[in-house]
Amino acid sequence: MLSKKAKGLFVEVNGFSYHVAAVSGLAPPFTVDSILEIPRHEPGKLKDLLEKASVGRRNRFFNSHCGIVPESRFFRLHTIESMTRAKEPGYFNQVLEQQFRINPNSSRMVALNAVNGAPFSPEKSLATQKELILCGADSREFSAFQENLVECGVYPQSLQISTLSSLAGLKNYLTVKEIEQPVLLVEMTQNSANLFILSKDKVDLCRPVNFGFNGVLPVIQKELGLKDEDSARDLFFSNTFDFREIGPKLLRRILKELNASTGFYEVQTGQTIPQIYMTSLPENLSWIPEVVAAEMDISLLEIDWEGWASSIGVSFGDDCAASSFDASKFGLFSLFVNFER
Repeated sequence: MLSKKAKGLFVEVNGFSYHVAAVSGLAPPFTVDSILEIPRHEPGKLKDLLEKASVGRRNRFFNSHCGIVPESRFFRLHTIESMTRAKEPGYFNQVLEQQFRINPNSSRMVALNAVNGAPFSPEKSLATQKELILCGADSREFSAFQENLVECGVYPQSLQISTLSSLAGLKNYLTVKEIEQPVLLVEMTQNSANLFILSKDKVDLCRPVNFGFNGVLPVIQKELGLKDEDSARDLFFSNTFDFREIGPKLLRRILKELNASTGFYEVQTGQTIPQIYMTSLPENLSWIPEVVAAEMDISLLEIDWEGWASSIGVSFGDDCAASSFDASKFGLFSLFVNFER
């Protein structure tokens, strides 16, 4: 049930779930009163829940900060060589189309500082914003997410790609915990993945990987002798089979990409990457980070949720605790960090 004391919501929508945190306010310090997870294919459940919780309220919509994980999302690092050129109308659209082969006309895109996440400003010096992340997604997918949220009773005061909040969240965590070494962050969804190498100082690498959960289905079908990919899909998400033994075969393609990217980074910078963190995974796929970390011979980053929450002024009510969070809810927690005063 949603707490009647809730003054607002933080909502993350990925390919599997609606993750919802009911809070006493939309900027820290606030209290998290309840945490809910609703299957993505059952939006009616979220709508019914919010309708019941809105009884007696002046407005049936809940003001919310929202993060979404569109399949069309993209993230590309770009170095500005000339501020004069960067100020030209259409410069970033041209870079997106010519350098990265992404259609700017059908995309919503923003250029963000790779150091502090601030939007590019033509009024600031080149030295303070030379390294940028060009990021966005298909405009139609943005609109579809927004319409779905509103239909459910969620009023997005802000709507951002959850990957960005996760990057900001992890960067904040590394700063709070004074972790100096870079970390490999991997976000995998149905049809694609994105890998990032970042430290508490900045995002050093963004790379798309043309591989998602759907890519393992033909391998599962072949390895286990199943009749079709639908059977493989049902088994993959059923939480009834331990895939750890054949995990390296299932994840061979993405492991190759991860090893290539981290190897290149380590040669270029002289820094090793001792830890990895993976987001957007449902709990029943928690074996994936374990297999990836073991195959890459690095460790999984462990999050001190309680300590992190305390550092940004977030507390928990009687019906939930910091222990309610895990890697599947990292994007939701990171939204808290983005709206820290």
